[in-house]
Amino acid sequence: LEEVKQFVRSLYARLRIQNERKKMGLPVDSTHTLHMIFKGNPGTGKTMVARIIADVLYHIGVIRKAKLVETDRAGLVAGYVGQTALKTTEKVQEALDGVLFIDEAYALSQGGPNDFGKEAIDTLVKLMDDYRDRLVVILAGYSGDMDDFLKTNPCLKSRFPNIIEFADYTPDELMQIAESFYRQKGYVLSEAA
Repeated sequence: LEEVKQFVRSLYARLRIQNERKKMGLPVDSTHTLHMIFKGNPGTGKTMVARIIADVLYHIGVIRKAKLVETDRAGLVAGYVGQTALKTTEKVQEALDGVLFIDEAYALSQGGPNDFGKEAIDTLVKLMDDYRDRLVVILAGYSGDMDDFLKTNPCLKSRFPNIIEFADYTPDELMQIAESFYRQKGYVLSEAA
């Protein structure tokens, strides 16, 4: 996850500089949004990195609470007219002053013409504007599906300027991860194993 780690380091450095400038009374660019899209296959660390980012944002004072609210389509979309906006609003309210992480976000746009996913997207976009100083939203999903998702609403791409690609682990990286797990449990793999 070298590219992801570099993004997190860069984000941390930029936000620390902004905080220092604010303390000194210097002008700060407050137009830059922190909403993010994590693209990649399952198991590449998207949820774990979202938790780390929530922790970093809290510790440097960007968000007021050290919390990450995880949800997916089922947590935002209801089955009846008018209920989706309420359900989406409730989830956003739960995440206020923290981070809202929506896994498999592309599923919001895959329901067909009579589906309420579009209502959830529209409500989310409005609430992101209403609570721009109290909420960071991270959308996650497969790369191709997320690219298609961004095309479903013209406002989405501009609301999520931070797009991070999570590459699949290489076999060598997977071995390093496995060996770390084994070592923690007191095992050593033989060459044959």
